[in-house]
Amino acid sequence: MATQSITLNTGAEMPVLGLGTWQSPTGKVGNAVKVALENGYKHIDCAFVYENEKEIGQTFADTIGTVVQRKDLFVTSKLWLHMMEPNRVRECLEMTLKDLQLEYLDLYLIHWSHAVAYQGPRVIVPKDEDGNVIFNNVDYKDTWRAMEQLVDDGLVKAIGVSNFNTIQVEDIIQNCSIKPAVNQIEVHPYMTCNRWVNHCKRNGVVVTAYSPLASPDRPGAAASGYPVLLDDPVVATIAKKYGKSTAQICIRHAIDRGLVVIPKSVTPSRIIANSQVNY
Repeated sequence: MATQSITLNTGAEMPVLGLGTWQSPTGKVGNAVKVALENGYKHIDCAFVYENEKEIGQTFADTIGTVVQRKDLFVTSKLWLHMMEPNRVRECLEMTLKDLQLEYLDLYLIHWSHAVAYQGPRVIVPKDEDGNVIFNNVDYKDTWRAMEQLVDDGLVKAIGVSNFNTIQVEDIIQNCSIKPAVNQIEVHPYMTCNRWVNHCKRNGVVVTAYSPLASPDRPGAAASGYPVLLDDPVVATIAKKYGKSTAQICIRHAIDRGLVVIPKSVTPSRIIANSQVNY
């Protein structure tokens, strides 16, 4: 599955399985990417806000040309909210490119539809004196036009969005020169997002499913009282039938729906197992 791909509306091929790097800590994320590339992954999902792109970039520098060729690697990153003003979009991308030690991205996404204030290039969450987040009134369609310029300048091959609802995706489609190639949203068996997925498919927008295992280690998950997807008895029954783990069943479920899926892990055995979903 690591080499299976889906065709974007740009004509480019995007691997349906990638390694997510959200919450992957520095000191571990570089080796996780290295293990993934050594075991057939061709798609790495990154983001400015994850604050680990420098370490990932060092792994790219060490492996591109030996373990993997750049033309065979699909790298995604995301514009963070503090740099959604059109005149700052390129600056954010250039920081990501420098950190990742790349000349271009295969896919660049607007991470969320709302902006926050700019207090410096590395100030991720700007706050006022009372500790409240300071938001910024930026129309994401203006941000999108700056994203389109990045394509025209050859810095990114494709552009898209993340966490945009159907109304917002439609708003961009009706007001763009370059249609979004991807919408990255949370999708798993407990959050199927059928309406979002179907809207994207009708409009030729590929859906990338993040948190395909429902993020059992996300902050507050243990105390939430919500059911744990990987312990679900139905998923466990299917896993037993096919001799697979519940994680593998959930990953294959997303792929069978025609989605791109980016499970994240820094554990080598899990990274390898997450790609073994041909059954």
